[in-house]
Amino acid sequence: MRTLYAIVVAITFVLPGCSEKFKVVPVSGQVTTEDGKPLDRIFVEFFPQQGGPKSIGETNSEGKFSLKTSDGQIGAVVGEHRISLRDTGVLGDKFMGRAAEHVDMTEGRKPRIAAKYALAENSGLTFTVASGVEGPTLKAAAR
Repeated sequence: MRTLYAIVVAITFVLPGCSEKFKVVPVSGQVTTEDGKPLDRIFVEFFPQQGGPKSIGETNSEGKFSLKTSDGQIGAVVGEHRISLRDTGVLGDKFMGRAAEHVDMTEGRKPRIAAKYALAENSGLTFTVASGVEGPTLKAAAR
């Protein structure tokens, strides 16, 4: 009986805290060229610096994106993020998912943005996510 009581207590107090460990708020923004032209089909990733799930999105024809965490929540973890951008337009109408990360881009269509944006550590793009804060406009240099 004590074992059953311990299990019920653990489920009641421990499990609810797992899903609420990181506060997530809605985030949307836009990706443009340096001169303000919207970029469509750009894969956007936000990596929280304080831990928690990353968030991803893809730009539409107006360069706008909305983020969703890797565990399915709408938005991004509150706090500072490093950001990566990848031009999925080079793939044409083919969807390759994560496999596209390793596609040789030396032949065929060339990315519209500089290669430095592919890794969050090198992109120089950061954003602080907070409740009620307007999402970023990310300006990407041409390749």
